[in-house]
Amino acid sequence: MKLKNLFFLEIFFCFFLLSCGRNTGRVFYISASGDDEAAGTLNRPWKTIERVNQENLRAGDVLLFEGGSVFKGTLLIDSLYLTDDNSLITISSFGTGRAVIDGENSCGIHIKNASCFIIRNLEIRGNGRTGGNVSDGILIENSRDFYLDSLDVSGFQHSGVHLRDCRNARLTHISAHDNGFAGIHVTSASSNHPSEYGNENIYIGYCIAFNNPGDPTVKNNHSGNGILASSVKGGTIEYCEAYNNGWDMPWTGNGPVGIWIWDCTNFVIQYCVSHHNKTNPVAKDGGGFDLDGGVSNSVIHYCLSYCNQGAGYGLYEFGAAKPWENNIVRYCISYNDGLLNEGSVAVWKGGREMTMRNCEIYNNTFLNDTAKGIAVSLVSNCENFKFTNNIFLYNGTFLMENQKIESEKFVSNCLWNKKGKVNLPENILKTNLITDPQINVPEKINFGSIYEIYDGKQIVFSLVPGSPLIDRGEEMLPPFGLPFPGVDIVGTTVPQGSRPDIGAIEFIKR
Repeated sequence: MKLKNLFFLEIFFCFFLLSCGRNTGRVFYISASGDDEAAGTLNRPWKTIERVNQENLRAGDVLLFEGGSVFKGTLLIDSLYLTDDNSLITISSFGTGRAVIDGENSCGIHIKNASCFIIRNLEIRGNGRTGGNVSDGILIENSRDFYLDSLDVSGFQHSGVHLRDCRNARLTHISAHDNGFAGIHVTSASSNHPSEYGNENIYIGYCIAFNNPGDPTVKNNHSGNGILASSVKGGTIEYCEAYNNGWDMPWTGNGPVGIWIWDCTNFVIQYCVSHHNKTNPVAKDGGGFDLDGGVSNSVIHYCLSYCNQGAGYGLYEFGAAKPWENNIVRYCISYNDGLLNEGSVAVWKGGREMTMRNCEIYNNTFLNDTAKGIAVSLVSNCENFKFTNNIFLYNGTFLMENQKIESEKFVSNCLWNKKGKVNLPENILKTNLITDPQINVPEKINFGSIYEIYDGKQIVFSLVPGSPLIDRGEEMLPPFGLPFPGVDIVGTTVPQGSRPDIGAIEFIKR
């Protein structure tokens, strides 16, 4: 499956290059031993970013920085809109290794009002979130049809990569770490508009966001996120990893999450891993994944969350301008989440007047063997929330203290308290299985990829032969008109038997 997706990634890249034309422009070289009075050729390269910024770039131009060398300053591109009939602009390295763009206390690369460009194979660094930097690593505003690939971005007070009001953007193989607010952040001036979205067709794949602890200047809101997207119409985050973010957030209220979205529609988060994310010790959140305020018609599936301080999968509405509705969480795994806040999955709405409705949570495996061991946090009761075919294996209580099930429906789930009695209303007990699920639970995990669920010998979190959950699930129809995938988290066709199994992994006889 991974090779297949990489193949299509390269096919997309080829089409992307063709859509913007071929590189038929000039090639400029920048070297630490160059001269800004020179011609900018390979034999007579320029020396500084300042000289590059003075050049009026044209369609098809290529900027190549010397690998292994450091170039201080902010690379600026402004008002360079190209049509699809023109060639793209390329910014990359030449020679051995990656060139370093050192933004010091400012931005490393700042592009606005531009289109048809590629930035790849560079290291972008700043003086550190507490060392004097006050900006983002790569800031791209009001731009379209661009590609960021194979970048290492670190040392910025705000975000490593920040897109604002962009269209048709593709971010791949980016390592964003040791920044303040977030590793990768997509935002817009339209985030609080009741119907408009500032970004469209945003793809984030094969990226890693780690050790982004928090922005020391943000003292009235969350910071320290891994990958965060807002105000996006049509987006994908896949094959990404987020870990060890949020541990130095100064705010004591709402907190960061490893991978999450808000004010988005038609968005998919899939094949991602989010683990060991944190928050301020007295703050909220610090979870793995989150569909937050104003999200609609969106899906989290085929993801793994583990050992986060907050909920593995958060479903939240803080009061965004758009309604939260028609969302899905399916074929996901949560393992020992909720170390500090909530549990495996959490639902919260900030006020009764807010719109939060229509959510299908099905065929997930939620395991919580922590000291708290909470399975579900229903801080708020929301309209048309349905839990089906899930495994809830927990060590404490099914719900947090003083919570209750109201309109939520729980059907054909496995509910099993490792400490004994499942203390739930009689109507819930009648529509669900109260039994040991008999699954292959690892003693500990340290996975950075969804593929590590299968170690070549066994599939962890899978049902064992004879499990009472085999062929005991409900048949599912495509909810909200969104496509039904037909396979589980490891790619097995569902169902294998007469009915689907309960949990994220369909049993296969071996």
